[in-house]
Amino acid sequence: MQKKRIGLAVIIIAALGLAVAGYLHWKHGQLYPSTDNAYVAGDVTAVASRVPGVLVEVGFQDNEPVIAGQVLAQLDPRDFDTAIATAEADLAKAIAALAADSAQIAGARAQLVVARSEAVLARADRDRYATLQERGSAPERQSEQATTAAEVAEARATAAEKALLAARARLAVDEKAVAKSRAQLAEAQLRREYCTITAPTAGIVADKSAQPGQVVGAGQPLCRIAPLSGEHLWIDANFKETQLARIEVGQPVTVEVDAVAGHEFKGTVAGFAAGTGAAFALLPPENASGNWVKIVQRLPVRIALAPDDPLLARLRLGLSAQVTVDTQAPGSR
Repeated sequence: MQKKRIGLAVIIIAALGLAVAGYLHWKHGQLYPSTDNAYVAGDVTAVASRVPGVLVEVGFQDNEPVIAGQVLAQLDPRDFDTAIATAEADLAKAIAALAADSAQIAGARAQLVVARSEAVLARADRDRYATLQERGSAPERQSEQATTAAEVAEARATAAEKALLAARARLAVDEKAVAKSRAQLAEAQLRREYCTITAPTAGIVADKSAQPGQVVGAGQPLCRIAPLSGEHLWIDANFKETQLARIEVGQPVTVEVDAVAGHEFKGTVAGFAAGTGAAFALLPPENASGNWVKIVQRLPVRIALAPDDPLLARLRLGLSAQVTVDTQAPGSR
């Protein structure tokens, strides 16, 4: 009988211990929500050619570190050099036409001065002969000739004015032609610079698809570069919706990554996604049906990592992570 009582007491104590442990585990989960549905994410920059051409040189390999501005590849520049030479010739032609217009304007201006002077003299002669003819001191024919000469001089002056206006109009057109030629030359030179493809940022090369001799189009990706440092790395942790009640922006986070065993990364809650993965799926689930079953959804929560951690360089995109949030610390929704 005594043994039965002892056994029953042990069972009761064990049950109470399990209950207490279960409660503590549940309470810990409420205060420190955790998930292993988390992955390392980061910025990825695609490197592409901005102009079409043939790759004559490729100076990078997969998994190779590069620095910003490092030359990665070179396109055949001969077509672009020809375009620059053509643009330079067009610009020289336009500048020559502009110089000719300036000379024509100077000549037209001089002719206008002469024509106006001749018109003034012709009008004076006309008026003088008209006065003499009225007095009977000059034949009528001379007065008529003076009048005709004045009209001709006026017409020449008008023509000279129109010629000057036409020369100025040609100058304006040719000035625009020069500006257009300069722009075309600048564009040709810029496209020539695009033959040298450089790294837009420092990082690790991935997904290389460029080979010497390959014909590439404008915008065709040649590789990708992952910075893998500082603010360029973060954790996307997919928490259950039942865990989100106490999680707030700014709360401290601890992150464990399987590939960096024994090290604990520090971070903070940076923000919440606008919706669950199902909300942005190509074919979202149809829940308005009679056989609907509630499924706990997960919401991506972004975790910003401390940028001064010396082991950040060992992280790689897509690595699995264990994320724990300290909800007792203050935050801001």
